[in-house]
Amino acid sequence: MKVSYYSLGCKVNEYESVAIINEFLDHGFELVDFNQPADVYIINTCTVTATSDAKSRKMIRHAIRLNKDAVVAVMGCFAQLNPLAVQDIEGVDIILGTTNRHLLYSLVMDVLKNKKPHFLVEENRKSREYEEIKIKRYNNQTRGFVKIEDGCDNFCSYCAIPYARGRVRSRKPNEVIEEIQTLSLQGMKEIVLTGINTGAYGKDFENYQLPDLLLGIIKKTPNLGRIRISSIEATEVSDYLLTVIKENKQHFCSHFHIPLQGGCNETLKRMNRKYDVEYYSEKIAKIRNIIPDVNITTDILAGFAGETNADFEKSKAFIASLNFGEMHIFPYSRRPNTKAYDFPDQIDEVTKKYRVNELLELNRVKATEYRKQFQNQILEVVVEKNQNGLAFGHSSNYLAVQFRSLTAQSNDLVQVKIDKPNYPISLGKEIIDV
Repeated sequence: MKVSYYSLGCKVNEYESVAIINEFLDHGFELVDFNQPADVYIINTCTVTATSDAKSRKMIRHAIRLNKDAVVAVMGCFAQLNPLAVQDIEGVDIILGTTNRHLLYSLVMDVLKNKKPHFLVEENRKSREYEEIKIKRYNNQTRGFVKIEDGCDNFCSYCAIPYARGRVRSRKPNEVIEEIQTLSLQGMKEIVLTGINTGAYGKDFENYQLPDLLLGIIKKTPNLGRIRISSIEATEVSDYLLTVIKENKQHFCSHFHIPLQGGCNETLKRMNRKYDVEYYSEKIAKIRNIIPDVNITTDILAGFAGETNADFEKSKAFIASLNFGEMHIFPYSRRPNTKAYDFPDQIDEVTKKYRVNELLELNRVKATEYRKQFQNQILEVVVEKNQNGLAFGHSSNYLAVQFRSLTAQSNDLVQVKIDKPNYPISLGKEIIDV
């Protein structure tokens, strides 16, 4: 039988999708492209924006059109917060939300046998147990994402994810380390630690934090490649964490993704972010003091409710001063059930679009400036693909690099001299030892 999946949104969703697909493959299913006919379709939904909601519905309907007799299973954040909207789509057989994913294989088999749907969306806000689903292997991937945490306690005023994912639940350290050991033995050159609020790892443990986990990974994984932390809040970049990274630099990618969201204190306060611009700036300076060539990337929301033109200009100036290596720019999207949904002074779409475009141009300039400092430098690149002698991959500091090579294969570590630093892709030349 054939199974296919489509994962929307964050890397946590992708991790969960791959973990579930592993179980189907273990039972003899064949994985096929999402646009091909299959017996089972799994759609892992996202609800971070209104666009995510719409695309989630679109992909569910797409699967049903591909094969009306297939078992269609829907999970994820949109399904968690909008189960009735998913149930109203004729042809959906299973709805799970963000809990009970470990049951999916058995539920699919039951539907195949008994033709009876299962709608198991449960309240998860009070859950304190991490749901253990694990990845045994990746197929055709060169960076192994390892989920270490679920849930978020921050309750930013614009964000629905804490309601969809529940409170912070950390994965047991031994489970994380064993999975990393397995992936490393398979030759995975880079491990990406991910979660809904990755830096909050250990918050629900006693005297055990993210830096402790990192030390455990390093100590117990002798063939460990490089570690990348997918995203971390400025308030979670502790002195302890920076000390661990400083003392074990060889194991860590020189890249931090630290969401900023807004660049003026008035906006940050309305967003219910847990810092001001002065605090954020000091954290960036501390990181750069330890890793001078570090690539710091970020997320920015444009057009948040109440953001005046003066606020935007102030924010833009602050953002420019931080010299980010890349910024992900999003227009603010009102989410039902969030505090900001009812805020006064909502920004019109035309103004949002203008501000997004202004920040995109700033990103192009700053990202290009960051890459120019690596002219003629040699970076270590993990090859992700090689098509007809044109190889592509990412460096430790998350530069997308393209270079000619007749020998480099997927998952190889290659030394590349940067000839033409540019954004979004820098061009280089493979350095071959003779």
